[in-house]
Amino acid sequence: MKRLLLILFTLHCSLFIAIAQETVSLEDIEKGWGTKTINNVINGSLGIMLERFDQTWPTWMGGAIRETMEKGLAKEVLDEETALTVIVDTKNGYAEIDDGGTDGGYMSLCYWNRKNGHKLFAVRLGKPTDPCIDFVCFYDYDAKKKTLTPEPDILKGYRMRDKKEFTQIFAKLPRKGKNIVVDEWGDNGPVQHTFTWDGMKPVYSKTAPLKLDD
Repeated sequence: MKRLLLILFTLHCSLFIAIAQETVSLEDIEKGWGTKTINNVINGSLGIMLERFDQTWPTWMGGAIRETMEKGLAKEVLDEETALTVIVDTKNGYAEIDDGGTDGGYMSLCYWNRKNGHKLFAVRLGKPTDPCIDFVCFYDYDAKKKTLTPEPDILKGYRMRDKKEFTQIFAKLPRKGKNIVVDEWGDNGPVQHTFTWDGMKPVYSKTAPLKLDD
């Protein structure tokens, strides 16, 4: 019995190490996601779309959100010291993992129902250091084809890759409502760009000074 338990424990550890080694850097995801269609997406639920995204572009953040979803939890604090927390809001089609602004990576995801019967699925990924990176992967979900097809120009007119040198851009996916806001920190001071949902995609609406907390 003890030998069996030891074997099972060893296999579990080996599987954990293998999964950890398969993660992809955010830099590589940012460079590659826009050219790779994700197949075999059996339905358009938030959990299934995340699962297929994470199987294609695995990160520890995606794995942590999936584990919380599998437990059926709406909120799970993973680290009390850093306040690393997973939020799963199935009613609003939203989930995130964030540590409240320390040096760790973060992820958020949501989807919109498109007027053509498809869905627009978005995954935001980022980390604040070495280097600072923040980007959003957008996909069209086609239930007939069971595919997630990249749409890298969703924020056309102010795409993440158009940012100027020494400018930082941080997108915020909506947990409530349908609009996306993008905070830009550059030489001209912080501003916020708003993209309004038009039934198919978020469309640039306005730019205004970013209101900072006193």
